[in-house]
Parts: sequence; structure tokens; C-alpha cells
Amino acid sequence: MEDKKLQEIVSSLILNRSSLEEAEQLLLDYVKNNPTDVDGWTKLVMLETLTPIEDYERATEYLTTAIIYHKDNQLFHVLWYYFTEWFLGGLDEGLVNTALGLKSTFGEETSSMLSYILARHFQNKDINKFESLLKESIQRCSMHVTNYTDLGRHYLSRGDKENGIALIREGLLNVKVIYNDKNMDYDPLNMPRFVNEMITGVFMTEGSYNSLINLVQK
Repeated sequence: MEDKKLQEIVSSLILNRSSLEEAEQLLLDYVKNNPTDVDGWTKLVMLETLTPIEDYERATEYLTTAIIYHKDNQLFHVLWYYFTEWFLGGLDEGLVNTALGLKSTFGEETSSMLSYILARHFQNKDINKFESLLKESIQRCSMHVTNYTDLGRHYLSRGDKENGIALIREGLLNVKVIYNDKNMDYDPLNMPRFVNEMITGVFMTEGSYNSLINLVQK
């Protein structure tokens, strides 16, 4: 953020989770006066994901406004679709079609993320699209985790143990950070960290990692 003093105040308030609403108001006032400061929007959006707020509808509204000023910020678009699919009732046909067109204009990594989000959208609607979009996600970026592990789980569920295990193992090789009780110290307003935890899987908890290890050892 351009206002370093405000950034320090917000960081201090974040440490005290009972002061999140005060931090939110400070950030909201800041981006209203400084709408071109991308980091201000990032922190405001990420604040909405924290307990006890966890207001993904409001986070999505903030992203909608942020995109007006930062239309080329691909992570903003990715998170908008992620929040809508996971927390706001899912993508409708129009949004799916828009996302399908949008991902062709994105860089490889963010295009891969959109393909993954769309795959999850189709998981219980069209299993062939689910599978093809996961394969497309892997093709676009071979350094993520969830696209491999979800496709691997899918293969295991239909009895293809060899390919399922191979895919999960390949995905696990891409894990960069494993959180446990001793190393959970991180910046809660860091958007790439959130994306790597919730979408790409490059960061994951020790429990999630071990559950995948157990799958390939059966």
C-alpha cells in the first residue's frame, strides 16, 4: 500500500480478530480515495475471507469494483469466479460462458486456475467436461496440485488405480509449503497465499497432504 502508516495500523488490527470491522472500514475509506492502489483492494478483499467476517458476497462486490480500476489483474478475476462458484450458489450458464472465453485471454497459470474452477463447476453436472477441463488445467500449468489430485481421485473412483495414483503422486511433487501447528505464521491478507491454498493447492495443511499420501499408499 502507498500509505505505509495505514498498512501498519491495519496489520495491528488484524492481529486482534475482534478489530476486523475497524480494519475493514479503514481499508474501505482508503480505496475510495485511492482506487488505483491495487494492494489496498487486495487487502480489503482478503479481509472479508477472515474469521469471523467470512463475507464472500461482500468480497465479491469489492472485487467487482476493483476490477473496474484494475481490469488486467487476472487474480482478481480468478477469485471473483472462485468466490461465486464456491460460496455464492455457483456459476450460471452466462458466467460459465464468460469464463470460458476469458481464460483464453489469460496467462497460462491463471488460465489453468479458471479451467480448474470450471471443472469443479461441472463435477456433478457433466463428468466428461469435468475431466476434460482438469486435463486442460494441467496442460496449461503443470506446476499446480489440485488439478492433478482431483483428476487422480476421479480415476480412482472409476477403478483406474494405476493412473489415479500416478496423477496424485505427480501433483504432490508440486507442493511447495506444508502448514503445521509450528509454521502457521503467514500474512492473512496475502492474495497469492490464499490462491495457492484454496485453488492451486501448492500450499496445503499437513492433514490434507497426509490424506493424499494415504491414498497413494493403499
